[in-house]
Amino acid sequence: MDKNDVSHVEIADNLTRTPTGHIELLRNNEVILVPTPSADPRDPLNLPAWRKWVLLVLVSAYSCTSVVLASGMGSISSVVKASYPGQEDRANDLLTHPTLFMGVGNLVSMPLAYTIGRRPVFLASIILLIAGGIWCQCSTSLSSHIAGRDIMSLAAGQSEALSPMIIQEIHFLHERGRKLSWFITIQNLVAGVFFVVSTYMVSAWGGWRWWYGFFTIMNAVILVFSWIFVSESRFERPEEAMRGEAYPSNKFGDDNVEQAQGQEYGPRCWRDDLKLLATRPNWSEIPTLYKQVFQGLLIPTILWLLLLNGAHLGVYVFQASTFSSILMASPYSFSFTSLGYVQAGQIVCCLIFLPLLGYGSDFIIRLFTKRNNGLFKPEYRLPVIAIPAIVGVICGIIYGQAGTNPGKWSAAAVVIGYNASFFAFLGANIVGITYAVDSFPLRAAPFLVVICAGRGIISFGLSYATLPAVKTIGYSGTMIAEEVICGVLSLIAIPMFFLGPRIRSFVGRWCGSKDIS
Repeated sequence: MDKNDVSHVEIADNLTRTPTGHIELLRNNEVILVPTPSADPRDPLNLPAWRKWVLLVLVSAYSCTSVVLASGMGSISSVVKASYPGQEDRANDLLTHPTLFMGVGNLVSMPLAYTIGRRPVFLASIILLIAGGIWCQCSTSLSSHIAGRDIMSLAAGQSEALSPMIIQEIHFLHERGRKLSWFITIQNLVAGVFFVVSTYMVSAWGGWRWWYGFFTIMNAVILVFSWIFVSESRFERPEEAMRGEAYPSNKFGDDNVEQAQGQEYGPRCWRDDLKLLATRPNWSEIPTLYKQVFQGLLIPTILWLLLLNGAHLGVYVFQASTFSSILMASPYSFSFTSLGYVQAGQIVCCLIFLPLLGYGSDFIIRLFTKRNNGLFKPEYRLPVIAIPAIVGVICGIIYGQAGTNPGKWSAAAVVIGYNASFFAFLGANIVGITYAVDSFPLRAAPFLVVICAGRGIISFGLSYATLPAVKTIGYSGTMIAEEVICGVLSLIAIPMFFLGPRIRSFVGRWCGSKDIS
């Protein structure tokens, strides 16, 4: 046995004693495929590269319309509120309710996704999104409009947990950062374009109702293509495969892997992909998943990610609900159609986000992993939160100052502050998803439910409470309070970088081999 063989044995022995999430990712400067793909051609990891890209684009398209419908009403809110004279304050529920119901949607949909499969829940979500859009378009009162948005947001919630879950299940650990970043970039880049043109759409169509109609038609088209190309991504793997140890004969690669198809496997065919239920439902997994959701709340790492995401999302929702009223008032006096360009900054955020937090994240983990003799630690994901957190906190405080004293600040303070809060939330989102999945790969679903459902509830509470707070302490006091919370939670990334392995080691007995798949 040569020195390399000895070192590999030592690493394997160490992995059995290290915390969950510690994985050998580099060997002789080559990337090890984690999870290890099986020889089954139906394994989603064995999809050809073009199918993975088509699937990613379709999931991103659904998520894009979900984001626009649930969170993109800020630029047209003045017209919508004008439709309900005397009920303008209550009309704020159209903007604040979606984050709450998106969180509730995750609590309902993710257990079903792990019981009957990802594909049927994904398709059902698009159908429900279509139904909600029709409801809102045809609503005859504010109460009906709010109820329709609540139902629509239940479907939109799957863009937060189920969509990234599908994407991470068809890609390997070393490429998840950039693939999830492509997902978020496509989602928000296209959404940013729609944010810009929404005011023109509403003006050209004589009101906001066909704004819903347009996205309902778009979702119908997405449903047709998704029925064909979004195949089931759930695939049961042994625990060893999740650590990259099950099939050492497989070689290294990125987007596609050539697998030796054994005689026991038939070829992959479209009939398999078009099945609505590709796996037999196991309803006993639902209480198990809810139990694991509760356990996730007891893990300091997951609880911190929940609070971090909720705080940054709360700031973004609050600013999305208020920026139009600030900019349309004197001295800024923005026209209605100009409000869409304010959200065009999100396009710039995405163009910065992809190389910085996507490819940058994968570059950082390779760098740290190489310095750690090929052993990957999930904490290597955490440093990328620094830049968006700093930018978000500073610009958020400036946003509050401009809202309180508009005469002393240019409109750029509001525009940049609003888009900076979006950038900060993107950073918290990608770090939260990748760090949770990498730390507890066998508990990815329940812990993503904790983060995505919990942050919606937290952000709803923050945004719902801070709108009245503006009347008492002003935009400045409100934003200082919220950004202090965001800043403190972001700084916790530093101790988590060092204490994360100990926490995972301590809770390892909760996250072992008895997890659901």
